[in-house]
Amino acid sequence: MEKIPVLIVHGFKDDALSVLEPYRGKFLFRSEKAVTPDEVAAALDSFPDSEILYSIHTPTRWDSRWRLRWIQLHYAGADHVLFDIIPDRVAVTTVSGVTGMAIAEHAFALILALRRRIPEMLSLQDSKTWLDMKSKWKKFARPLLNGETVGILVYGSIGRQIGKIAQAFGMDVLACKRNPHDKADRGFIIPGTGDPHGTIPRGYYGPDRLIEMLRVCDIIVNALPATTETKQVIGRDAFAAMKQGAMFISVGRGATVDEGALIDSLETGHLFGAGIDVFQEEPLPPSHPFWRLDNVIISPHVSGFFNRYDELSMMLFRENLDRYLAGRPLLNSIDRQRGY
Repeated sequence: MEKIPVLIVHGFKDDALSVLEPYRGKFLFRSEKAVTPDEVAAALDSFPDSEILYSIHTPTRWDSRWRLRWIQLHYAGADHVLFDIIPDRVAVTTVSGVTGMAIAEHAFALILALRRRIPEMLSLQDSKTWLDMKSKWKKFARPLLNGETVGILVYGSIGRQIGKIAQAFGMDVLACKRNPHDKADRGFIIPGTGDPHGTIPRGYYGPDRLIEMLRVCDIIVNALPATTETKQVIGRDAFAAMKQGAMFISVGRGATVDEGALIDSLETGHLFGAGIDVFQEEPLPPSHPFWRLDNVIISPHVSGFFNRYDELSMMLFRENLDRYLAGRPLLNSIDRQRGY
């Protein structure tokens, strides 16, 4: 049987590719270093017979000589992909599910830091200040997470791991998803993580009931992807519906949030605080109001960073290689109309 040619263009360490050794009998792997769309295109020009492409980026031009049938992205999101130039015959899949644990832990790091006023503790530490008992009690006697309600947008691989952690804290979990009646996770699942059967949330809400859900949440975690439907979906009406003193955590995509409306909610004190990892413009400009707000924690789009990213991405890739050989549906296939 002729081997299926696979082109892997990447910027990670070669040892991450060692997990593919058992597949060399059925696939012809070629590895090229490439970190820009133009470099990816150049690699495809060198190996136009490649049937499968594993890549961080996709080309910004398309050559009719290329024989690609499937692109496996090294990212969980696909909002950077120019689908208009990619032929319909080419399947595009993501590594959604790989970053769920890291992003969920980061979300809770932001939640706990805001709730326990960790930045203020660090400021006191920097100034070597020990408050008196009355001042300490007034500043740091904060509500427990136990018994509070967290609303998760959206209940995908990231949201499900957030729900699992929230359950361990004794929180009441509500979830918003496109189809609230389909509760199962049909993507890539790392064993022992998430909520595969969707049993954790007490209630599910469709997009048409988002405001209803926000009204009863103490903490809102935004893990929405960037699509035409989600652009600034968390706007003035959404922030106005949130409880007085609620917290907002954003680890999805910056384009889903009306930043002006969020700033107003934070400046007026309607929201207690926000932990933000994703922004409309990145890098975040030095003049942006978020930098001066003392009830905001900024992280520079790093919630998905962790030391096993490449390893787990290759685990998913191997699963999809098996599916490709068997003619079974690939995990995390992008719906081009929805954008995820």
